[in-house]
Amino acid sequence: MLHVQLTTRHSIYVSSENTGEIIVDAGLSYTHGAPYTNKTPAGYNETLPFDTLQFDVRLEENNEPLVTADVAINTTANLFQCDLRTLGPRLTPYNLVLYGAPVTSYPNQSYTTTTELYYLPEKTNGSTVKIDNLDGGMLVANTASNHTFEPFLPFGFYTSCDGYLNYSLANVTTYKDLGFNAINPVCAYPDGGLTDLFNWVNSVGLWYQYDMRNYYLNLSSVKQQIPLVKDEEYFLSWYTADEPDGTEDALNRTSLAYDLLKREDPYHPTSLVLNCYNFHFDQYASGADYIMTDPYPIGIKATWSRRWNTTVNETYGDCGCDDCVGELRDVSRRLDAFFDYQDWLGKSQKPLWSVLQGSIREDYWARDPTIEETWAMQVLSFIHRAEAIMSWDFHAVTPLNRAHGEMAKVVTQSPVSDFLLGSQPTQISLENFDLLEAAYWRVGNQLMVGIANMDYVGTTEPVSYDLPISASGIASQPWGSVGWELLNKSLIARGLEGLATSFVILDE
Repeated sequence: MLHVQLTTRHSIYVSSENTGEIIVDAGLSYTHGAPYTNKTPAGYNETLPFDTLQFDVRLEENNEPLVTADVAINTTANLFQCDLRTLGPRLTPYNLVLYGAPVTSYPNQSYTTTTELYYLPEKTNGSTVKIDNLDGGMLVANTASNHTFEPFLPFGFYTSCDGYLNYSLANVTTYKDLGFNAINPVCAYPDGGLTDLFNWVNSVGLWYQYDMRNYYLNLSSVKQQIPLVKDEEYFLSWYTADEPDGTEDALNRTSLAYDLLKREDPYHPTSLVLNCYNFHFDQYASGADYIMTDPYPIGIKATWSRRWNTTVNETYGDCGCDDCVGELRDVSRRLDAFFDYQDWLGKSQKPLWSVLQGSIREDYWARDPTIEETWAMQVLSFIHRAEAIMSWDFHAVTPLNRAHGEMAKVVTQSPVSDFLLGSQPTQISLENFDLLEAAYWRVGNQLMVGIANMDYVGTTEPVSYDLPISASGIASQPWGSVGWELLNKSLIARGLEGLATSFVILDE
């Protein structure tokens, strides 16, 4: 079958933008799409291969064309520009319809799909945040950026408002100075006494998720909170449900909150975190623009619950990390699974954020991760397409939290963020190193390779990666201390330490 999908490059556009982009996928699938035959009539008893889909994208309300073009069959992520000046900015979306067919035989095989395009009046106060549906990253704009959109990779912690933050500007500043650019204060205005706290978060330039975990089921409360937050300078996103799959919230509740937020504030995305490996993923995830996942594998006993003193298996028990083995790769397995679920459902991919295990102080876990384990989980997350890190939880300035900050200072800034936000990783595997994961990102004339060694024991054997380019030299190693060298089209390390991590940038 031919699975034709249509989405806008950015989740929203604003009236200061004259040009938008749409993404057209025309992939072949065994499970989604409409019937496809690789031939099309071309005259009397003649046929031609059906290798190109010609299409129009039109406004549903007046049938006016926005884009007319064609794409090769079995290709995805095809980009096309559209002129937004023909549209009037408004708070409700435009419905777009794609009509596609072979060039020579429209009645024989035809395809239709739809999406929404938001073209909003530009805000003059507070923040505006959009998602890049091609590469998965965020773009943010506020007064500080003169309302110009800038790429943004969030990296931070959930943080207790009456614990570490303690309503203290000094503590907010200390947190920011560690290298973090984002935060999720676990509190909301109905809790009381929070005006100063959110003023301080805004004053130091710290982007924040607004956490409504205790209120999202009450839509009246959600609606009352929206005007208190939506025009703040460093407001990043709405955070509704915290592990609704774990508490088995009604399956439609995340979508009900999402629809309300999108209607009242289309200028910001909505998020939630899912705890289970796979429990009604589709229904819960439908209530978010990006999905967070929080496997905490370090210090668990996968077959026994320390907290509840019960057996744990696929259908019973809670060990603190659902369907986990208790190893670093549980983080990457969960991210891969969530991407797979979206593919299996036939939906466009929503970005994923990695919620990593910090110092949790709960009896599910026998210990905290080490610094090296933490860095390995962070790099693994990026290798497996996570677009942000938001860990649980920050309660003091500790060596482990400083280590989180060291990584944050590197990956949220150029040049590393240029790769993480500007392209998708291509994973590289090595047959003789099962516990070594790697990927490369390509932007312009450079390539960035990231590695995470999950083996706790180092090796003196050379590790060699075949490169997709003929690299002329190593530009820099922004993270790690691996001894890299280039030989022909290979990147070689003469041995690796246990739990080694690295980002290395190569020139073409």
